Amino acid sequence: MKKVIIIVLAFLSFSGYAQQATNDLKVSLQEAIDLGLKNRYDIQADKYNLVIADNEIGKSKKEWIPEISGSGNIRYSPQIQSTYIPAGYFGNEAGLVTLGAKSSSVFGLDLNQTIYKPGINSDIKIAKNKLELEKEKNRQNENDIKEKIAYAYLSVVLRDLQSNIAGADEQRYKEYEQVAEGKMKAGSLLENDYLKAKLDYENAKVETQKAKQNYQLSLDNIKYQMNVPDETQLVLSDSLDAANFLLDQLPTKNDLVNRTEIEQLLLQQQGNKLQVNKSRQNALPSVGLYANYSKQYLNTNFDYSLSQWWSPYSYVGLRLSIPITSNLKNHHSVQENQFRSIQTDLDLKQKQADINYEVQKASFELDNAQKNMSTAKK
Repeated sequence: MKKVIIIVLAFLSFSGYAQQATNDLKVSLQEAIDLGLKNRYDIQADKYNLVIADNEIGKSKKEWIPEISGSGNIRYSPQIQSTYIPAGYFGNEAGLVTLGAKSSSVFGLDLNQTIYKPGINSDIKIAKNKLELEKEKNRQNENDIKEKIAYAYLSVVLRDLQSNIAGADEQRYKEYEQVAEGKMKAGSLLENDYLKAKLDYENAKVETQKAKQNYQLSLDNIKYQMNVPDETQLVLSDSLDAANFLLDQLPTKNDLVNRTEIEQLLLQQQGNKLQVNKSRQNALPSVGLYANYSKQYLNTNFDYSLSQWWSPYSYVGLRLSIPITSNLKNHHSVQENQFRSIQTDLDLKQKQADINYEVQKASFELDNAQKNMSTAKK
């Protein structure tokens, strides 16, 4: 019985240790970024924008597929319309003759095939442009998430360092307070100086508590940014010394084309031009082929078993559609897209200026941060 209890206790202890080990997660800065991109629900949701945009391309291409539809028409006429017959056809006098069948049924297949419609090709190009734009938007969202995770990661490292420094300061002020107390009892220190040392120690304890709270908040933030459970015990393997803050790694003005903000505006500019072309193509005529094959049943009743009353017929034709009054409305669509193109050009110039300033400002700030870090270490 004792052996069984020992085995059970050992198993429970091992299970608890295994569970604790499972909750431990040691990550570097890059691993934290990769794990965050994998776990974030917003990143997963953004991927469906690519699926939808790609589906729009397939939808536009299928506009060339012929449209085939079936139709049926069943009609019963209790009173058949009379037809006027001029004199000389069936007699010397004109008269009304009732012709036709009371029951009429027509079943057929219709085919419509677009032969020439320039707007379809434009729709395909516009859909492809939207797909590329969605890719760039996803890239920008991922960059934003990477920045948040990196900031949260380094904040934890910094808060941990600040917490350790605050703890060391607290210990030092505690020793000062103890020394001051001993000197005061020995009569070699004024009580006011002792009270000042005691106050410094109390303030140091408050600063230590604040530093610990800031550290815990930064830990909660990195867990949130990485989308990992709250009970996960994070262990950050990178330190501030290991971080690569090198000025030569910063982007330069020549790297503007690699920025997703610039790429998005260029794609919008291309999309505006495609919209202008499509609006102009709406004024062009379109040509289509249509065909029909039907079988018709005419009789006094609906007895379809009487095959002699079935008769097939078919036809094929070309349809030319020339827009006339719609061109008046189309003129405003062309102007609207031209205005949007001008607007995008101005946004592109402003964004280039913004990024140039951003790169220059970041270079100065990083240089100052490196100098401050070096001074702080000394």
